[in-house]
Amino acid sequence: MSTSTELLKRKAEISTMSLHAVVKGKDAVEGNWKEVADIASVSATGSGLYLQRECRVGTLLSLMLPLEPHLRCHDHEKELYRVWGLVQHCQPLSGDGGSGFHVGVAFIGKDAPVSYKENPDQPYKICGMNENGLWKVTEAKAQFKVRRHVRYWVNVDPYLALVDGHRDALRGERTLTENISKSGAAVITALDVNIGDRIKFICEKFDFSGLAVVCNRQTGKDGRERLHLQFVENTFPVEKLEKVKEQKVSVV
Repeated sequence: MSTSTELLKRKAEISTMSLHAVVKGKDAVEGNWKEVADIASVSATGSGLYLQRECRVGTLLSLMLPLEPHLRCHDHEKELYRVWGLVQHCQPLSGDGGSGFHVGVAFIGKDAPVSYKENPDQPYKICGMNENGLWKVTEAKAQFKVRRHVRYWVNVDPYLALVDGHRDALRGERTLTENISKSGAAVITALDVNIGDRIKFICEKFDFSGLAVVCNRQTGKDGRERLHLQFVENTFPVEKLEKVKEQKVSVV
């Protein structure tokens, strides 16, 4: 195995270490806030955090954390890694003694967009990748709404490929969707990926191939892992799905 290939694999791997991050944000009501958060998981492109504060999807957060150098895109020599993250999901914690929220962020780079300084309440969405392999964002026209597209509860059989900043496939799997919409899908997976990671979603049957970001991952009651993906480049052609009478459809 070449040194470059080994380095790319190391950079894409997930680190689940006992770490803390200093998280900063701005709130229209309370103004600036800061919190020390436990890190649930982290990779070169995103992180899962445990915060006491609820964070709106589409919000930008500033993070400082002692991330391993091979997972960084800048500031390799500094003790702490400063990176901005876009909130992809925020769910309340449950269970015995559970309090606060599990927040997933996708890393976007060392600096916030200029528009953030002008309006911290400006929502953002992912629109591609930067040259350094982190996510590119653009201003969203409105706050994120959960109910956007019809979700079709059908089994589509895509191939998922985990990619690096240059979109070279590192590893992948053939799997099935639990549901799918124009903007994303929930898929069964055995891939070891993290919130914020890049996935190439390829479905030959429906002539679709597009980049997706991992917004969340959950373990179902059956013990199997699910990835919640958001399509970044293209929208899935739901009009090509076969309309079966017994197909269960719900709006999410």
